[in-house]
This record gives sequence, structure tokens and C-alpha cells, in this order.
Amino acid sequence: MQADLQADAYEQMGYQAEGPQWRGIFLTAAKELREGVVPAAFATASPDSILAMPIDILFDFAAVHLVGDKAATADLRIDFRFTDTDTDTDETWTMWVRRGVLNARRGASPDTRLTVSGPKPALVACLLKPADAERLARAGKITLDGDESALTTLAGLLDDFDPDFAVVTP
Repeated sequence: MQADLQADAYEQMGYQAEGPQWRGIFLTAAKELREGVVPAAFATASPDSILAMPIDILFDFAAVHLVGDKAATADLRIDFRFTDTDTDTDETWTMWVRRGVLNARRGASPDTRLTVSGPKPALVACLLKPADAERLARAGKITLDGDESALTTLAGLLDDFDPDFAVVTP
């Protein structure tokens, strides 16, 4: 009964909201209260989609997975050198985590703890699942130059969250 009343209120707020983002949030909340959390029918971050991302967007995607509270005191800097021979890409990006935020910029850093080199698919795997870096290095897919514990630190700062999370229900 109370959930129905709350859903009605969210629905009316959604109908009256001028901004489309607020409209979507309110109507999603109303639907969730009435039907529960509905699993997504598709994955927006498929492996093909992630590999097709430009490198700057790839780091933004990784930043979404950063747990701010865990990263609040982190001071981490890693260079990623993309060495794709099929696309003639040979560029280095510096990724750093400081004050709970992950940033990246084209170019190498003079004070990096680690440089990870390899083709984009292997670096994507390393960036999003840093715990797999050792396996990738043993397989010869990436090379690690420097303090490999930087990837262990990065792995401890990232979250692998469920995209089917509840918006308003506990």
C-alpha cells in the first residue's frame, strides 16, 4: 500500500519534471516500486563496445569503477603504452589516481611507478581487471616495467558492480 502511494508520487513527479534525466529517474523509481528490479535485457558494455572506445573514453569508463572512499588517500601513477601494430598506434597515456579520482592524459610521466605495454585489447583487460596483469605478462601479451604492486593497488580501488542495481528499494 505504501509502496503504491510512493510509486504514484514518483510517477506524478516524473510527468511534471521538465528535465528528461529527472523524468527518467522518477519514472524508473515508480516502475521499480511496482515491479521490482528488472534485469537489463542487454549489456551496454560488451567486450566489443569497450574495445571500440577511444583511449580517452576507455579511461573514463575505468574511472566509473573507482571506489571513491577507497581511493581517497591513494596516490598512484601508471603509464599505459599502447603498441597496436595493426592500427599503427604507438602512444603512451599516463593514468593517475589521486584524491579519489582517476584521470588520464596522453603522454608519459617522468614519475610513474609502472609502465604497462601491449596492444589495446590486452591493456583494456589489464586496466579493467588489474589482477589479471600477471597472467597476461606470463602469456607475453603485456610487458611490465617497474613496480608491479601498483596494479595490485589499482585492483583494490576498483569495483565490479552489478548494473541491475536498485534505484529506490533496499
